[in-house]
Amino acid sequence: MSLAEELIEWAEEEVEHGNPAHKEQVALILAQLHEIADPESLPVGSTQRFLAQRRVDKLVEKAEALGFETPGKMLKKEIGKKLAGQALGINL
Repeated sequence: MSLAEELIEWAEEEVEHGNPAHKEQVALILAQLHEIADPESLPVGSTQRFLAQRRVDKLVEKAEALGFETPGKMLKKEIGKKLAGQALGINL
């Protein structure tokens, strides 16, 4: 699943069940995501793919401020938790 698809999935869930204070901002992010093509569907090395990826990256930054976590960030968090647990001698 591409980052754009994950962001769309998160935004749809947030609009339905998320924080009421953030719903308007998340709906705006979702609308902008529907306007652009998924960068992974565009030819590798093309200008269109680069521009679409930049737009998605900017939307991800806005979404992270509202609670979205990229898969890489979730993985780093989980690894950090495991390492901290091992260092402390407990199982987390």
